[in-house]
Amino acid sequence: LKNSQRLSTGTLATLAGVVAAIATRQGQAAQSLIMGGQAANATAALAYSRDYEREADRIGVTALAGAGYPPEAMASVLHILAEKQTQTTQDLAFLSTHPLGIERQSDLDARVAQMQDPRDGQPVLSPTDFQLFRCIQTEGLEFPTGKQATQSCSEIHALLADYRSERYEQALNQFDQLPDAVRQTFSGLDLEIALTLQTGDFDRSREAIETIALFFPSWVQPTIAAVDLAIAEADAKLPRALREQLVQRPERLDLWRALARFAQAFKQDHLLFEARSWDALLHGKLEAAKMQMVRAQEVWPKTVDSRPLDLLKDAIKQTETL
Repeated sequence: LKNSQRLSTGTLATLAGVVAAIATRQGQAAQSLIMGGQAANATAALAYSRDYEREADRIGVTALAGAGYPPEAMASVLHILAEKQTQTTQDLAFLSTHPLGIERQSDLDARVAQMQDPRDGQPVLSPTDFQLFRCIQTEGLEFPTGKQATQSCSEIHALLADYRSERYEQALNQFDQLPDAVRQTFSGLDLEIALTLQTGDFDRSREAIETIALFFPSWVQPTIAAVDLAIAEADAKLPRALREQLVQRPERLDLWRALARFAQAFKQDHLLFEARSWDALLHGKLEAAKMQMVRAQEVWPKTVDSRPLDLLKDAIKQTETL
């Protein structure tokens, strides 16, 4: 938007003239306009948008590789796009807000060639852990005719069906019958926490949380689980780790949702309004975020540290300047 505000009336007129000339096949007229003094500004405006698209490609392929997926997949998509574009008219390619597909593909191929193969590193999840995670994610999905979930997935899906039906003891018994190698994975420990919180076996919950925190110290899941454990045990003291994580990683919506659950469980309105303000802010609802912040300020206890409010104010101000 800021870039578009810098476009002069003459620049916009030049762009309109080029479009009209090309659309009516007046190539000479279009060329004259392009060679005019204002064409540089016009092309700069379009180049600005194309640069953003190239940056999006770079971020996308980096994120794809970082998640453990082959970045070549993204290059394949751009290859298809490039082939489609060769079948269409090139008259308006000059005015496209996106780089040509062949340009994006070439640029991405060069980036992929320089990237380290993610398969060379150690995966975060073991094959057993990934299989269990996959089973959890495919719960309720219909498989194509002639295919079905693996036997291990069938067991997990049955366990989850009992959990959804609030047959927690039965689900936990099924979980305990799984092989140790499955139960000791990250996904297995995550399942154990969910089940034992419902059955009231809080010592097992706490042990599983501590195990995840030991092997995955930078992950937020143990902190969120600790909040749910505090709620289950009716412990109205907010886990210190949650507030520390909120300061370090305020962009994590799941942390704010955990704070909201805690606030609702123990009727702590100041925390609830704080969490709702961040929730709205992270969803781009600036006015709603401001309103919830005001409500948090109104009920914030004088005996409670107000630095969380300062962090929220700064985040809202920063968003307003964007």
